[in-house]
Amino acid sequence: MIKDNKPHYINHRKRLRERFINQGIEGLQPYEIIELFLTFVIPQKDVKPAAKEAINKLGTIQGFFDADENELNKIPYFKDKALTLRKFIKEISLLYQKQRIESLPISQSKEELISYCINKIGFNKNEEFWLLPLDSNNAIIRNGENRISEGLIDRTTVYPRQVIESAIRHGAHSILLLHNHTNDNPKPSEQDIDITKAINIPARVLNISIYDHLIVSGDKYFSFRENKLL
Repeated sequence: MIKDNKPHYINHRKRLRERFINQGIEGLQPYEIIELFLTFVIPQKDVKPAAKEAINKLGTIQGFFDADENELNKIPYFKDKALTLRKFIKEISLLYQKQRIESLPISQSKEELISYCINKIGFNKNEEFWLLPLDSNNAIIRNGENRISEGLIDRTTVYPRQVIESAIRHGAHSILLLHNHTNDNPKPSEQDIDITKAINIPARVLNISIYDHLIVSGDKYFSFRENKLL
């Protein structure tokens, strides 16, 4: 008999990839998803123990992608290449979502828009405020989204003039305001309501309407439009 001297994990990797190809991501356990991820940057090591450690510490695939780099650095193999690949996957996924919703009026892509906004800033550790300019069909203007401000864990400063200037610069017919809360509660504060009114006044003078103001927090959202605050 001819003895196979290949490390045991070589055939395991092949089987893991074949299972993904045939069954999709649902055919893999959470730790196997991270294990498969690591095979693209660690070609000749048994990465299963590190993958199991990652899922045990971080809980879910979402937890893995949202984890701080310093936290991941404590787990074997999660160094420069793995962290770069993780960032690349996150950003290309957001770009894909963004380009899907840019081609349609918001009224026809509402669920995808909410999903995009949640993935973009819903799990951020600091508050951010974004402007998404809309054309006359209420579709997002390509390459027009603009981060107006980034603040602290519980607040960010927004100046209506910046919002209006950005809207004019992109030729917006209307605008979508977006920001996040970090406390898992998307309900607007009095300050959120006041800043929306402060932006709405000069916008209307320039014939620019606020289509909606979305607040995302974790996987939850609040729409000013749906709740008749606009």
